Amino acid sequence: MERETDQEFSTTDKNHNSKSLVVSAQKKVLSQLSANKSVQKQFLDEEQNRLLQLFHDLSYEYLCIQQNVSSIENKKEREKEEANVKQTVHKVHKDLIKLTVKISVLAGQKQLTGEELDALMQLREVFHKFVMTFVTYNQMPDCYNRTIILDQLAGMKDTLNNIISRPLSEKSGLRLDNVFNFFMDPKYLDAIFNRATQHKIIMEQICEILQNLLTNKLI
Repeated sequence: MERETDQEFSTTDKNHNSKSLVVSAQKKVLSQLSANKSVQKQFLDEEQNRLLQLFHDLSYEYLCIQQNVSSIENKKEREKEEANVKQTVHKVHKDLIKLTVKISVLAGQKQLTGEELDALMQLREVFHKFVMTFVTYNQMPDCYNRTIILDQLAGMKDTLNNIISRPLSEKSGLRLDNVFNFFMDPKYLDAIFNRATQHKIIMEQICEILQNLLTNKLI
């Protein structure tokens, strides 16, 4: 399959067959729709949408605390900083959804090689273990081990890169970097697993949903 671009395809472009054009169009449209919350609800169930929103809120809360936004006395400066934080979090959130949608389209349209499909299966297994670790560390904070979390995240990033490097563009690789660079920040991980921080309430809500997904074997 030809690598994707963000440009419209010409009807006279002989380098793309009809099947690749359809897949590219699906990826482009779905990635645009993925940024729209009302459309997301049509593709994800209520619990999954809630989970995405909670991670968005957690990241926003974390950055606001890290940058001491609430302590900025000047209203305009505070609002400006809040807007910057929102933009950063929104970009990570959007990149995560776009990658998920595009990989789903590639798998659904059988555009992945046997090796890439094997990597996708491996990713699901690693993600399952990561979610179990995530929930356990929240329930038993004394067990928290940042190194293990970082190793799991690094493994998922490498596997995802192996899946998308051939069929997707370099822009998707940059999206992957943006998502994992944010969530693999040691300060971020230490903060969200610290039960003494303001993140406790959101983390409990996140882990409740994750536990339900694990119990129902949806992850």
